[in-house]
Formats: sequence, structure tokens, C-alpha cells
Amino acid sequence: MASLTIKLPDNQKDEIQAVAERKNYNSVSEYVREALRNKVEEDLVLRPEVAEKLRRRVKEYEEGKSELVSHEELEEELGLDED
Repeated sequence: MASLTIKLPDNQKDEIQAVAERKNYNSVSEYVREALRNKVEEDLVLRPEVAEKLRRRVKEYEEGKSELVSHEELEEELGLDED
């Protein structure tokens, strides 16, 4: 298993430890791994409105109604460049 070192404000570390204990996790690491898994899964799921925009964009391209765009342009168009 790989390790990852992160820096947190003291109060955030304390909050994470308190929640992990309250929810009976075996360790803070277990709690953080689950939280990260959930966040990554959430971020990988395409919001329905974005999926619909993407489907429309692909259809327009296939029908010759639009040109190819760069990855960056597509992210901006779909509203995925907000991070």
C-alpha cells in the first residue's frame, strides 16, 4: 500500500480524528481512505446536464455541424474547468 503525506490545519486534523472515533473507524487512515474514495467517485461521475451537453456536442460533430475543439475548449464549454 502506498503512502501519501498531507498537511492540514490542526483544527481540521482534530475534527477528522473526532469523527473517525465517533463513527468507530479502526483508524483515521481508514476514515480518510473512505472519504477520498467517495470524493473521487463523486468527481468521476458526470453530472446529467454535462453528459447531455456532451452528447449534443458529439452529435453535432458527427452531423458536421461543429468542428473539432481542443480538450481545454471542450472543458470550458461543458463547465468542467471551474477547478
